[in-house]
Amino acid sequence: MPDTHVITSFLGLQSHRVVRWKRHHKSWIELWLEYDGDTYRCPECGKSFRRYYDRPWVRLRDLDISRHRVYVWVSRYRVRCPQCGVRRVESRIARHHARCTRRFERWLFTLTKSMPVKDVSELARIDWRTVKDAEIRYIVGLLRKRDLNGITDLGIDEVSEKKGHRYLTLVTDTVKRRVIWVGRGRDRAVLKKFFKWFGKKWTRRIRCVVIDMHDPYELEIRKRCPRAALIYDHFHVIKPLSMAIDDIRRRLQSELPPAGRRYLKGSRYLLLRNRENLTAKQHIRLQDLLRLPANETLNAAYILKEDLRVIFRRQAPKQARAELRDWKHRVRESKIPELLKYVQMLDRRRFGILNFFKHRKTNGLSEGFNNVVKTIKKSAYGFHDWQYFRLKILRNCGKLEHGSIDRD
Repeated sequence: MPDTHVITSFLGLQSHRVVRWKRHHKSWIELWLEYDGDTYRCPECGKSFRRYYDRPWVRLRDLDISRHRVYVWVSRYRVRCPQCGVRRVESRIARHHARCTRRFERWLFTLTKSMPVKDVSELARIDWRTVKDAEIRYIVGLLRKRDLNGITDLGIDEVSEKKGHRYLTLVTDTVKRRVIWVGRGRDRAVLKKFFKWFGKKWTRRIRCVVIDMHDPYELEIRKRCPRAALIYDHFHVIKPLSMAIDDIRRRLQSELPPAGRRYLKGSRYLLLRNRENLTAKQHIRLQDLLRLPANETLNAAYILKEDLRVIFRRQAPKQARAELRDWKHRVRESKIPELLKYVQMLDRRRFGILNFFKHRKTNGLSEGFNNVVKTIKKSAYGFHDWQYFRLKILRNCGKLEHGSIDRD
């Protein structure tokens, strides 16, 4: 049988040594560990003592050895400090009140990155609550060490939490490409909570904010940081135009006799998809559809849609503004009701649109994070614990540094 020195070396313990061990029924092992130092530090004031006050023993779950579960018995030392009273000494083996070692928690934390809590608990042969608590402790520790200095550009977007119009608001740092805050809802009150958490000092340093033309977001942003450039994401600017094209298609289809409606049947996808993404066969069918005399209005609307997409790709702000002005004039000359309504919307939102041409900022990053959030929710079959769900989002989208804490 190996002696305690061999086991200590094998386990890689730096602050403790094995003084005794025992195997039970070929399924689990118990180890008794002794602190390998001669001083005990008060966690409050940092003063060191040669003697401890007491040391109650506790049993902790540790990493498995082969197929054997491992439990370690360690002493939780306490010191009597003249200034602070009786205090528990910080241990490199385990956290206060924890029922497993730090390295076992790190292993659980690593597994929960790509596995549901239930699967991790079955693999580790422990209760799922222990897995969840370990992950929460690690994420909270990483958030405390997060560096939020220098944030100047924000992206704000919502993602569906549940069916029934329940949403989450994600605030992203578009420079470092990370989520920095998650709130429940998508009204002004949610952003008010964000700016309160962010603080006035950092709010004054915000240079630009990208949103999706959601009015409650815009009102709160203009109130909190009036000097920041408010930018509308170009995808959400063009999206209403696509909806207007579809409205035109439905209107024309309803005006045609039953025999003529078949020409527009199944054309929605062709009209709304970007021209460069169409296959050769789809492109030919679209051309044949738009050449029909009955579809003259639809053809004009489709050309205007594609021309606006070209304008939003212009890199020169002055050229883009001039072409947008000419484009709106062409829409007014076309007298198509659905497009005239869309131009009115552009006029109301002109400052946010013109800021896009100047800064070239989009919310594409936030949209990508939305897909990550949906994947997190799907992998866990939904979350009943809102705070845990929020922490999972920050872990997967917040670029938290895994190796920054608890390296013992």
